[in-house]
Amino acid sequence: MSMNFHDEHETEVSGRNRTGRAFDSRRVHSIVRNVRQPLRILMLLHMPWNENLGGPKPQIELAREFEKLGHKVEKFDLFDAFPKMKARHSRIRELIRPSFSSKAKAFVKANARRFDIIDCHHSNLPFSKAELGFRGLLVARSAGLYALYEQFASFAEQKWPSQRKGHPIAELLRRWRANREAPSFPASLQTCDLINVSNVDERACLAGMGLAEKCVVIPLGVSREQRDEFARAARPAAERLSNKRVVFIGSWSPRKGSKDWGEIVRRVKQRVPKVRFSFLGTGFDDKTVLSDLGLSSEDWIEVIPRYDNKDLPRLLSEATVGGFPSYIEGFGLAVLEQLAAGLPTVAYDAPGARETLRHLESSWLVPPGDKEKFSDELVKLLTIDPTIYGRLSEACQEVAVMFSWPEIAERTLEVYSRSLESIQSNGSL
Repeated sequence: MSMNFHDEHETEVSGRNRTGRAFDSRRVHSIVRNVRQPLRILMLLHMPWNENLGGPKPQIELAREFEKLGHKVEKFDLFDAFPKMKARHSRIRELIRPSFSSKAKAFVKANARRFDIIDCHHSNLPFSKAELGFRGLLVARSAGLYALYEQFASFAEQKWPSQRKGHPIAELLRRWRANREAPSFPASLQTCDLINVSNVDERACLAGMGLAEKCVVIPLGVSREQRDEFARAARPAAERLSNKRVVFIGSWSPRKGSKDWGEIVRRVKQRVPKVRFSFLGTGFDDKTVLSDLGLSSEDWIEVIPRYDNKDLPRLLSEATVGGFPSYIEGFGLAVLEQLAAGLPTVAYDAPGARETLRHLESSWLVPPGDKEKFSDELVKLLTIDPTIYGRLSEACQEVAVMFSWPEIAERTLEVYSRSLESIQSNGSL
C-alpha cells in the first residue's frame, strides 16, 4: 500500500509515482533539514484552538510536528480575535460580531514581518498580499471546500425540506452572515499563493475554477502516540466481535447522516437483535438524537454529545465496527481514527471518507444514501468469523499507519518551502 500526496507531480510518500520513479524518503528529510532555520509560521483560523474540535485539529497537530523539527509556530484564533467570547458565549452576539477576516487582516498587517508562512483556513484572509503587507507564503487551507459544501446544502434543502431550523431571528441572522461572508471564500482562493486540500475531489473542483496549478492535496493523519493509545486500549478481536457495537463519531447533522441513521439502526437491529449503537461527539443530547432516530429512550443507544480527545481510545476500545454515512467531508478524520482503533468502518463513497477506505475492502464504501446496502455491510461485519474479523482489524490499523502526522508534516514543509523559495526568488508580493 502507498499513500498518495497529490500535487502537480503526483508524488507518493512511499512506493512509486505515476512515472515509476521511486520516491526517496531521504530526500524529504534532506529538504526539511536544509530549509532556512527556523521558519516562522502563523496558524490562523476562525475557530477556537482546541483539539477536541475537528476543524482546528490538523493545524494543531502540524504545529506540534513543525516545532519538533525546530520551527517557530504561533496561532491567531477566534478567541484571539474576540477575547470576550471566551468568557461568555452568546449565539446572537456571535452572529452579529464583526467578521473574523477583518480582525485577522489587522493582526497580519501589524505582524507581517514576523512570519515566513501563513497557514489559514480559506476565507480567513480574502485580501491581496499587498493589502496585508506580507511577503511570505500565504496558504489557504480547506477544512471542507466551500463550493462543494454549498452544493450539498442545496441538495439537502431539496431532499429534507422539513429539516430542523433554529430560532427564526437566529436563522435570519445566520443567513445574513452567510451571505455577507460568502464572497470571502473564492476571493481567498484567488489571492493566496497555495491552496492546501485533503482530498482529490476538492482538487478536481478547484481545477474547474482554474486553480489547479496552485493546489496541493495533502491528507490528514493520526499521531504515533494516538495510534499507540488506540492499540493499548483495544479489547481482543473476539471480545469486540461479541460486543456487537456500532460506533459513529461526528456532529449530528444531515450532512453526516442524521437523516439516514434511523432506518439504518432499525434494519441492523432487526437482523442483529443484540446490537448496540454509540454516537460520539454529536453536539446534541440523547433526546434530540433519539427523536431523529424515531426512538424513545433505549438502553442500547448511547449518545455522548462531547468528549475529550484523550478519551477517544477508551470510547472506541469495545466497539466492533464504525459507521460513517456522511455525504461530504474535507477528509473524514473520524474514519481514520476508527481505522487506527482497528475498527472496520462502513461509509458513504463520498469526498473525504474514500481517501482512507479506498485502501481497504471496496464493499465498505457504499453509494451515498443507500441505507439498505449500508446496513447490510454493518450486519456482515457484526456477524463475521472471528478470525477474519481479526485480520480485517489489523488491516485497518495498517492503513492508519500510512497517514502519520510526522510524515505529513515533513511533506507539508517540503511543499511550503519549495513555494516560499519560488516567491523569494521572484522578489515580489
